[in-house]
Amino acid sequence: MTNALTPEECLDRARMHDQLAATTADASARMMHQAMAAEFRRRAETASGGMPQAASRPIIELMPNVA
Repeated sequence: MTNALTPEECLDRARMHDQLAATTADASARMMHQAMAAEFRRRAETASGGMPQAASRPIIELMPNVA
């Protein structure tokens, strides 16, 4: 993905991933396309001046050093 996309391009990519998710029989590919669509919709909203949303889960999970 690139950060140089306009909000319209992000929405186009979100629609493309929604369509791919709807037409694939592979469950893991469907989940990936749904996640990509959500990410492109989030980017479109953020780029158009919308309120940025916090991530729904941590990007990196810190694990205690168990030795």
